[in-house]
Amino acid sequence: MFLLLAIVGLISYYVYKSIKPPPPIPLPENVSKKSLRVKLSDGRHIAYREIGFPKNEAKNKIIIIHGYANSKDVDLYTTQEMIDEFKIYFLFFDRAGHGESDPNPSRTLKTDTYDIEELADKLQLGPKFHVLGMSLGAYPVYGCLKYIPHRLSGASLVVPLINFWWRRIPQNLLNAAIKKLPFAFQMILRVAHYCPWLLYWWMTQKWFPNNRDPKKIWTERDIELSKIYYKKSYMDAVLRQGEYVSSQRDIIAGYGNWEFDPTELSNPFSDTNKGSVHMWCALDDKQILRDVLVYICDKLPWIKFHEVPHAGHWIIHEKKHFEAIIKAALGLTSYYVYKSIKPPPPIPLPENVTKKSPRIKLSDGRYIAYKELGFPKDEAKNKIIVVHGYANSKDVDLYTTQEMIDEFKIYFLFFDRAGYGESDPNPPRTLKTDTYDIEELADKLQVGPKFHVLGMSLGAYPVYGCLKYIPHRLSGASLAVPLINFWWRRIPQNLLNAAIKKLPFEFQMTLRVAHYCPWLLYWWMTQKWFPSNRDPKKTLTERDIELSETYSKQSYKAAVLRQGEYVSSQRDIIAGYGNWEFDPTELSNPFSDTNKGSVHIWCALDDKQILRDVLVYICDKLPWIKFHEVPHAGHWIIHEKKHFEAIIKAACTE
Repeated sequence: MFLLLAIVGLISYYVYKSIKPPPPIPLPENVSKKSLRVKLSDGRHIAYREIGFPKNEAKNKIIIIHGYANSKDVDLYTTQEMIDEFKIYFLFFDRAGHGESDPNPSRTLKTDTYDIEELADKLQLGPKFHVLGMSLGAYPVYGCLKYIPHRLSGASLVVPLINFWWRRIPQNLLNAAIKKLPFAFQMILRVAHYCPWLLYWWMTQKWFPNNRDPKKIWTERDIELSKIYYKKSYMDAVLRQGEYVSSQRDIIAGYGNWEFDPTELSNPFSDTNKGSVHMWCALDDKQILRDVLVYICDKLPWIKFHEVPHAGHWIIHEKKHFEAIIKAALGLTSYYVYKSIKPPPPIPLPENVTKKSPRIKLSDGRYIAYKELGFPKDEAKNKIIVVHGYANSKDVDLYTTQEMIDEFKIYFLFFDRAGYGESDPNPPRTLKTDTYDIEELADKLQVGPKFHVLGMSLGAYPVYGCLKYIPHRLSGASLAVPLINFWWRRIPQNLLNAAIKKLPFEFQMTLRVAHYCPWLLYWWMTQKWFPSNRDPKKTLTERDIELSETYSKQSYKAAVLRQGEYVSSQRDIIAGYGNWEFDPTELSNPFSDTNKGSVHIWCALDDKQILRDVLVYICDKLPWIKFHEVPHAGHWIIHEKKHFEAIIKAACTE
């Protein structure tokens, strides 16, 4: 009998010993010298880390709650740029038993919540702060929403845990959620919930299969990120006091019996108490069932639900996703929409720009850069103002030979249109303003009462403007492969539809945005969300490509767009494809028997951008325009010597 009692006692002792968790591994005496710690009212110390703006100056204060087996040293993309722009103060801390924070033997969701509040008070954060919890570290965020909602300026739950024993979530959803996990992980959570006193033994026993390889619940990208951010030395520091008082107590607190259900929470924010709550769901997450999070957000519509495609459980370690989480937390989503839409200011020109390029001041204070070539203007018989095309400048390289200049006594005036090259931008730029820029430039340079305007491609719309608004100043006009505005009112719609369909879809979309939503064009030209491959080679013939490689070197393009693409080429598109005050077919002939002059339209028959039928229609309606068809030529026709000479000869002799 004694022997039996001894055996039973021995077995009981070993059972007790295997079940009883070990005491925490003591922290070194000098831990407070190595890590900042603050003493709580119960005598425990919490280790913390502060980064960002000084808290007394910060506009936004965010407390980061780390996830399972992690610490205050979690490596997130808290860039200085983000901190400075939004005046953010970040507070990271080791939750009880992790890293250098003392364990809490009676740790629960509620105690973790009040640890956060007391830590904020001890560090004098102020009356309100935003809490951001990730994965298993999201349960204290639920706690904050329940127990200290009056202290919150906002809350973010990133791929938050699902407690499979919440009372008010449909059982079929919770069953599906737990079955998403491998069986070994399910058993850990069941033990933590039903027999928390047995968890230490379960996590250390060898009797039952217990393969808890985390790679089973991670995507390939999660695994890559874990190798970058979670080295063994880091994990040793996180769990330095032992796994039971840190990660295992975390599981018990997160998956134990809560005093409330998430769907019972009340909205802590109102019209007078500003703030927001966000929940982030990674659609490739192998741990968290989306349907449960959706259910919670359906029941609590004041929670903003964010779905992130092609992202796994480690979403917060991806720069773009972390930035999105922070922006939403600070209520900056609308700000960033505004910022992405708002065009940047022009890049300032150097102070000595006038020494490098002749410029003349207009009546509104802007300067226009120009280049003169050929006969002196007071001796010239023909004065031609050349209006450059899209993403080009006064330095456009044309075959202006001395022989041609001498034969026709030509004075050429080239200029940078507003925002291009060395000409100042014009914020309210339109077809009309571009037209009057030409007239004022001619007057300032004393070109004389009349001149010929020659516009190419997109640069042809100011020529239409001259024919409409200053026809009395013209001795002639030439439009070489001129743009077609697909919203002209008096051109048959079937022709305009055919014309726009001649362009690749990406180009069509750019022009539609410029016409219908010009305020959105900068965003459209810079966004990466939608297909936007605007490779110009799609709209050029082989010969055009050869010519572009000859005449449009990278250094030249950089000089043309030196003030930024928005104030130059993008504003050009808006002006050319916006709503005009007139239609080309409404123009009147500026020339008569007593007022000599001529207007020419040049159409390249191999042009991949401009539909011949539209130009023919215009010339049929305006028979005083001379229509020239050029076979075997593309959009860059004006850069071919023989074609340029033909254009100039027609301008000077008719």
